[in-house]
Amino acid sequence: MQKEGYSLREHMFSIKRKENEMSEERTKVYEARVSCGRNTFFIDARQAKNDHYYLSITDSRRQEDGTFEQKRVILFEESIKEFREKVTEACEILEKLFSDRQKEDIAEVRKTFPRAFMKWDPEEEEKLEKEFKKGIDMESLSQAFGRSSGAVLSRLERMGLIQPEASGE
Repeated sequence: MQKEGYSLREHMFSIKRKENEMSEERTKVYEARVSCGRNTFFIDARQAKNDHYYLSITDSRRQEDGTFEQKRVILFEESIKEFREKVTEACEILEKLFSDRQKEDIAEVRKTFPRAFMKWDPEEEEKLEKEFKKGIDMESLSQAFGRSSGAVLSRLERMGLIQPEASGE
């Protein structure tokens, strides 16, 4: 609550000063950073001056004007175990859903390109090299190998038969 005669600026300065004092009291136990597009997540485990531990997760998002908006979640010792269990559970569910969707996506692509996402075997690479050196067009190579034009171009690059610039990169 703001005192009379206590400006918002003074209030914010007071909060900032307290945060600085508190940060001097904290010992970092662990720190990590995860970048996701315009967002960066800072994960810090710290020990407070009173010897208690806590976890701080900060979401820092770059704004259009170049500044950063930050949101922070702080979890104290008594909440860590349950929080970890719930986050782990949520991640496991999502990973299964991602995996299921990926399988469905691959099955859909394989309707058009039967060998999509399959490992190239040495015989295929040998045949691809021969066909490519004969001057067979990309569309025909794609159909012959049951793979997308992008997959064929990528394999030709890895085999050193074309340079990345030749594939339009």
